[in-house]
Amino acid sequence: MTRDRAIDATRGVAIFSMVSGHFALGTDLAKPTHVFPYADGASAFVLLSGLLLGIVHRGWSDRTGSLQESWRRIIRRAAVIYLCQVLLALTAVAVSLGGHTELTFLLPVRDWSQGIWWALTLRYLPGGGNILVLYLVLIAVTALALPLLRRGAWPVVIAASVALYTVALLDSPPWFYISSTAEQPEIQNWAMWQIIFVPALVIGWLWHERRLGPLLVRRVVPVILVAAAGAAVSMALHSSDAAATADALLVDKLDFGPGRALAAWTMVPAVYVVLRIVIARLRRDWLRPLCQVGSRSLDSYVLQSVLLMVLPIVVMAPWSDGVATGIALAVFGLCWAWAEFRRHIGLDKLHRAPVLAVRMAGRRSVLPR
Repeated sequence: MTRDRAIDATRGVAIFSMVSGHFALGTDLAKPTHVFPYADGASAFVLLSGLLLGIVHRGWSDRTGSLQESWRRIIRRAAVIYLCQVLLALTAVAVSLGGHTELTFLLPVRDWSQGIWWALTLRYLPGGGNILVLYLVLIAVTALALPLLRRGAWPVVIAASVALYTVALLDSPPWFYISSTAEQPEIQNWAMWQIIFVPALVIGWLWHERRLGPLLVRRVVPVILVAAAGAAVSMALHSSDAAATADALLVDKLDFGPGRALAAWTMVPAVYVVLRIVIARLRRDWLRPLCQVGSRSLDSYVLQSVLLMVLPIVVMAPWSDGVATGIALAVFGLCWAWAEFRRHIGLDKLHRAPVLAVRMAGRRSVLPR
């Protein structure tokens, strides 16, 4: 099964949106990926993660005839994501203890023992680096949905997702929220954010069976028109006098309101189909940076999250537009360089890093001196 580079490129756009939004918001660099007021890199990241999980695990299910390999891979993936989130939390602890708590958007840490405990229990989640806990919850949802998908009961999965979203929209209990050690502890309502992940998981499961990628290309005009109409409505709403009320009811990011969900579901397909057409027509690999960064989106997310806390200590803020633009481009370039490095050394899965390191060390030890 060949890799869909347009999906990687779309994930690369999502990472670029995050990087430009975090490091250079308001600059010309950030404007192209922030035209749609309520569609951002984070929502695209979550939606595309669900899509890819569906594609990948459908492939494993078809090849092995069971879900055992899928569940093993889900456990390994969850372990990697947990360790990545702990790394981000420990970075936030170090930054806080270094006297820069404001860069983490969290409460101060008393000492390392408290900070390590909060990090290991996923309670110290820095701003700009907290979405991985949501991803852990959604991976658990994936494990529950896979048996139904294998039985062909994908309408049941969609119905359950819509029903859960409706319940959460009407009245969300406290356990629907992921919380952190912060002045405003609630971060995401996972029961509402799943409305872009679970349906995307189903779409990914059906992706090759229904040839949904080529179908989107054939429907390119209506896909783009729908996205343009959604963007126009969002911009009008965002600039209107009713914007504050709309934010609370329709497009709140914490609770992932219906307007924000619609923005994600109209924007992401449009970006994907345009990139698929462009990639097919280019004679040279001009979109390689986006594709490579997108193929290592977890690494890129972790890297930009760490730098978001560390760089303002090294390069004192506030930054001019020129400095902010340069920093954002450098961060994205570093994400690209890391993705190329992983490809060069053959590190296709992060959980294999220790094994690869041992092998490389062994090769050096047998080289002639």
